[in-house]
This record gives sequence, C-alpha cells and structure tokens, in this order.
Amino acid sequence: MSSDIVKSPTRKAERLHHSQDRVEVLSISESTTPKKKSYSDSYFQGPKEKTLEDFEELLKDVNPLQDEFLTEEEKQHPWRQPLKLYYLVAVAAMGALIVGIDISLVSGAQIEYLKHFKITNTNITGLLAAGTTLGALVGSMLSIVLNEFIGRRGSLFVASIWSIGASLWEALAPSWKMLLAGRLMLGVSMGIISSTVPVLLSEAVPTAIRGAIASLYQQMVATGIFIGYIVDVIFVNIDEIGWRLMLGATIVPAVFEAIAVPFQVESPRWLIKKGKMEQAEKVLLAIRLSSEHALRDLVLIRKAVEEERKMTENRNLYWELLTVPSLRRELFVGTLLMLFQQFCGMNVFMYYVDYMFTDLIGISDRKAVLASLIAGFTNAIFTLPVYWIIDKYGRRSLQLWTFPIMCAMQVLALFSYYGTKWVNFGLFMLAVFVFIAAYSPANGPVPWVYCPEIFPLYVRAQGMAITTFFNYLFNFVVSYSWPDMLNKLKAQGGYGFYAAAIAAGWVLLFFFMPETKGYTLEQMGMVFEHSLGEIARYHWKCGIRNVRKLFGLATSSEPLASPYNKKLNLKMHGVEE
Repeated sequence: MSSDIVKSPTRKAERLHHSQDRVEVLSISESTTPKKKSYSDSYFQGPKEKTLEDFEELLKDVNPLQDEFLTEEEKQHPWRQPLKLYYLVAVAAMGALIVGIDISLVSGAQIEYLKHFKITNTNITGLLAAGTTLGALVGSMLSIVLNEFIGRRGSLFVASIWSIGASLWEALAPSWKMLLAGRLMLGVSMGIISSTVPVLLSEAVPTAIRGAIASLYQQMVATGIFIGYIVDVIFVNIDEIGWRLMLGATIVPAVFEAIAVPFQVESPRWLIKKGKMEQAEKVLLAIRLSSEHALRDLVLIRKAVEEERKMTENRNLYWELLTVPSLRRELFVGTLLMLFQQFCGMNVFMYYVDYMFTDLIGISDRKAVLASLIAGFTNAIFTLPVYWIIDKYGRRSLQLWTFPIMCAMQVLALFSYYGTKWVNFGLFMLAVFVFIAAYSPANGPVPWVYCPEIFPLYVRAQGMAITTFFNYLFNFVVSYSWPDMLNKLKAQGGYGFYAAAIAAGWVLLFFFMPETKGYTLEQMGMVFEHSLGEIARYHWKCGIRNVRKLFGLATSSEPLASPYNKKLNLKMHGVEE
C-alpha cells in the first residue's frame, strides 16, 4: 500500500474547495436505496498516489450509515498509527490526570485540614470534599461555549491555565471558606476537561481503535488517583503544611498540559464543521496512517458534517435533545449510565477511604494512607484491560457482568463492622479491592466511551455537556451526602443503600442500554431509532432465552431479531452488506 505523504495539502485543499459543488451529500429517503460500495485494499494499491478527486469519485454515492471502509492493514494492525495521533491522545488524556489526582488527594488531605480548621460539621466536611464536583457543574456548561468557539484544543488550554490558578489557591487557603472557593475553582476546570477530552478522542482517532482510545480518559483518571495516593503517602507525616502540599500537587499535570496543548492538533471534525478544510486536511494527514487514509476520512467526515448542517439550520439543539425521540433516548441512556456510575458508591471509597480506615475501622493515619495507596493501585491496574475488552465484548456486556460483583462487595462491606478490628479490616479491604477491580474496567470507562459516541456530531458537544453535568451533579450528591449518611444511617446503612442502587441500576441497564459495539459514529443514530419499549422487550426475550439455556430447557434455535442489529438496520436503510 502506498505510504507516501501528500506533498501539498494546500493544493489538495483548494481542489476540495472548488469541487465542493460536485460532492453529493446523501440524504436517506424511501426512494433512495444505495448499495454498499466496494472498498478494498486493491483501491489503495493502484499505480499512482490517490488524490482527493479520486476519493470524491469513489465515495460520491456513499451513505454515511455505510461501513467504515477499513482496509485489511487497518483491521489487522489497528494500533499502527502515526506518532502525532498518539501525541494528541497523550496530551488530551493528560487532562484527566488533574481530575484523578484531586479525587485521591482530598482523601488524604482531609484528615489534616479538618483538624487544622477545626471542622466538625458534617455538611462542611461533605462540601469541601465535593466542592470540585459542584464547580464542575459550572465547567461542564461553560465547556459548551468554549468548545463551540475556540475548539477542543482551546478548551483544554483554558482548563489547564485555570487549574494552575485554582491549585495555588487551594494550597494557600487561610480558611476553610477560602479552601472551598479554591475547590470550586478547580472543579470548573475539571468540568471543562471531562466534557472535552472524550469528545476530542472520539472525533480524532480512527474507528478501528476508537473504543479503546476513548476509554483512555478513565484510565488516566485511574492513574491520577493512584498518583494522588502516592502524593498522600509522601506528605502525610509533614505537620501543618502536608495537606497544603497534597492539594497543591494538581499544579504539576496542569503545567505540563498548558505547555503541551499548543503543540497538539485540533479535532478534524470540529475544523470541518467550522469550514476550515485546509487545516482539517493537514490534521488528518498528520494523524492518519497514509495520505490515502487521510483523504478518505476527509471526504467521509465532510459528507457527514454537511448532512448534519442541513439538518440543524435554524434549530434549537438543546430543545431537540429533549424532543427528538432518538436524541431523547440517547440522552436518557447516557444520563442513566452517568447516574449509576456515581450511585454505585465508587467515589465514596475514593473521597473518604482514608477516613473509613481511621475513624470507622480504627487504624492509624499512616496505615490508612498506605491502604488507600493499594486501593489506588488496584484501580489503575484493573482499568488496563478495558483497551482489549471494550471493543471485543461490548459496552453493555461489561456493565451487566460487573454490576452484580459490585453489589455483592457493598454487602460484604456492610458486614465488616461486626468482628474484631483486624477481621473487620480484612473484610473491608477485600470488599473495597474486589469492588474496585470490578468497577475499573467497566462502570468507570464505559460511560465516558458510550456517551460521546452515541450523540450525532451536531449535538455531540451539547449532549456531552449535559451528561457530564449530570455526572458531576450525581457525584456531588453522593460525595456531599456521605458524611451525613454516616451520621444518620451509620456505615452499614450507607453500604446497604448503594448495594440497592447497584441492583436497581443493573435492572434498568439490562432493559434500556443498547449495545453500540461495531457501529461507526455516523451509524449510531440507527441504534436509537427504535423505542425504549422495543429495546426492553428484545432484552427481556434474550434474558428468558438465556435462562432457559442455563437450566437446560428447550429453547428455540431461531435467532431473535434485534431492534438495533447492525446488519438489519443497514438493510432497512437500503445499504446491502
């Protein structure tokens, strides 16, 4: 296959501009039934380097719902990508370190700052721990404006600069009120990062590795959590200023992010949406395997963007997220995932694990911080398998397999308060570590992969901003309410509450969460064309059939017709496999 780089992106961009009138944007209707276009390695292996016009001719009748036109090389070696793409991925994901580090830093720091400021009120305790999530509510909404006007790269740069200032503010806070202000400020940048990074990764990386790379956000959050616990261990024995050094440590990844972002390329989809075709072509040439792959994706992305632009003229996108049935279903399922990502109780462990070990189990501050370091290491290690399993087994399967384990571990934690100190410690450690091991490759990354890929490009920023807003809202409720829950229900009641929430979450996701594995971003709308009732009935029938198989009962061999089956949906839209 030709691997020559196109020598004149500007020249080809000009041809793209001048040939715009000749490029058709296919709109699907009952009278249009295009056949799936043949697209193989033989097209790449021609005697000459393919130009933009060649790809426009090949793809002129392409349905955006069509397959992603992967060559055999892309299928067999999906990770063989340019360094520029991996640089983009690394810089974007670095922002997630800020989020992860703060989650664990506050767990160690609160042991000391509660004493330093003589805080005994459970509401203030919860507010300080959850302050960043409250600020993130503002940040997730602010990200809508930033992503629209200054792009994904610009949004990350603003967030990194803001994080530097907020980290210094936290470290130097003279009172708990000023500390709260600093945590609110840091939360704003966290909200921008959480809304921007998943979108950037889903838009920039090739389809073959999109699911795995998109899950990198959660991996970097998990890595940040582990790093934060290391920082806690380093500074836990430094009197007076140890907690300040802990909270100020978020400045380190923020500085690296601020330095690295200007050298990162912008999302090609965002550039095309803004009409910056020449820049988009240059970006794709830098982050795709060859010039042919870049030009192919340029044509495909532009066609999808043009179609979506026609669909969105003079329309209120937020209103449509609530009123257009398919978008409303996407928003509902995305919000459902964010709800149970938080109401499984993971961030209760992350924010308060040191407090649980010291005040509830009764071990020393030093031992508590060391135990939490092991918890952070478990989180980081068990997030790694997601790269290989999320696209192999699917998003839905990971959720349904791991929710029962998390529920059982919350119940086990409930029973860790009735024996001797070290028996309780052992049971609690087992419950926490197995819970984290189940959460990390599934309920942690899946919502951040699933949400940006289900929304069409024209409402992706809005959809991600709303689901991220709800994620932080639910995070705030969970984190803020835990000290008061301990006071009124005791720890046993709290663990019982989250066990029940996980069980309820499994039922709702079983019925309403469609599988999206194997769909391109342009095809994702087909998954949610059918009502949630149809999807729930299909899942119920599948469940009954699987139970019958489990107990050896007679089961029909006829396959069930899935309402979101990829082949069936493509056929319905007139695209032959």
